[in-house]
Amino acid sequence: MYPAHLMQSATDTPVIQPWDYVAMRRNAAGLSIEQLAKALGGKIYERHLRAIETPGLRFREIAPLARAMPFSATIYRQLADLPPHQHPRLCQRCGWDAYTDQPDSDGDLTAWSRQDDALCTRCEQAGRQ
Repeated sequence: MYPAHLMQSATDTPVIQPWDYVAMRRNAAGLSIEQLAKALGGKIYERHLRAIETPGLRFREIAPLARAMPFSATIYRQLADLPPHQHPRLCQRCGWDAYTDQPDSDGDLTAWSRQDDALCTRCEQAGRQ
């Protein structure tokens, strides 16, 4: 489990639910549900992927999404199991967390934006383009 208290945003941000996190990470990877299902092993995954993005549903076990896109099952579990004040800090657009290595569009590793602490540098740069 990642220490939620170490990386809190200075501003109040909306609560990201586990189903939001899955959709945010999938969208950030530029994948449709069908494309992600194919990358995971085929059409059999489509129903599961639609279910884990359904608001209100939480799952104990989910597909190994990290095989096909940047995704943390640990973050998903924290969002599903912990009260919101203990949730880790996540980018409000893509769901990135500080423990995930991901390049930004400048070729550096993604970090927290200095302009808007609710966003990562990758989303900040995408907003400028």
